[in-house]
Amino acid sequence: MNTGLGIAFSGSNIFFSEVIQDNGILKLNNLENVNVNFDFEDSYLRHKSNQKDLTNIASEIQNYVSKRDLVLREAALAIGTSQAFMLTLPIDYSEGRQSMNTKIYWELSNYFPDNYNEYVINTYRLNSVMPCKDSDEFLIIAVHKNTLEFIKRVFKQCGINLKLIDIDHFSAEYAFRAGYSDQMDNKKILLVGLKNKRVDYGFIQNNKYKSYMYSTYSSNIDFNLSIVKKLTSVFEKKMSLPGLDAIYIYGQDIQQNTVEAIRKLDMAPVEIMDPTNGLDSAELLLKNDQLRKTAYKYSSSTGAALRCIQ
Repeated sequence: MNTGLGIAFSGSNIFFSEVIQDNGILKLNNLENVNVNFDFEDSYLRHKSNQKDLTNIASEIQNYVSKRDLVLREAALAIGTSQAFMLTLPIDYSEGRQSMNTKIYWELSNYFPDNYNEYVINTYRLNSVMPCKDSDEFLIIAVHKNTLEFIKRVFKQCGINLKLIDIDHFSAEYAFRAGYSDQMDNKKILLVGLKNKRVDYGFIQNNKYKSYMYSTYSSNIDFNLSIVKKLTSVFEKKMSLPGLDAIYIYGQDIQQNTVEAIRKLDMAPVEIMDPTNGLDSAELLLKNDQLRKTAYKYSSSTGAALRCIQ
């Protein structure tokens, strides 16, 4: 029996999702979170050498592993989109990866002229319709090396090998694809992540990722207004979304008045994502009604756990 541990850093919380694989069957074994004295939305760069912060975070992860009596080979981590710089670029991919990287780093140098080469990049193809045969739009995800170094130091102190580091929105998307695959064929879906002072939007059409964007807000008072304005803009300007089939929401804290505000836009049916959907669950989870009602909080950590074990 294999165990996949997915961890997500969000706000001032660490979220844990355990997925076990037994005879080819995946089962969600535990969901849990712990509050820590650290803001995971703050830049990790200035905390890289802060031993107090490193120990604080590492000890909470160690406590969870010890309490659960887990024997782990590795784990997977999802970090917030606030820790990455992201932009969309049209790229000719016919000349190979090296040529793509040259163009990407040149573009990064326009934003970070002094230290663009200190970023690690990954790409996400957006399956756009482009005029040139061998071109497409790519979502560029750039994370500073010191951010990654901070994470590596935390997990080295834990004695846990990290299989991968992902961005939370895309880990949530992975969990969504795993749990809602039967609802994605020939459908247009908007996946919305509600975060602390930030909202992420991902558009998926017929199983293909088509667009990503985000908006920010300054206070909880203007949160609903901010998200409504952004969604209206998304529909009117940013995407071709006639016939959107569904909007799914995940995040750390989803308020009912936010869900109602989005529903009033009458753009599509609005549902709260359930990362346990499509997975067998341990009896303890099945009997915990309150935990199941807030399972959306574990969308990113569950996606990370699934990626860890598969």
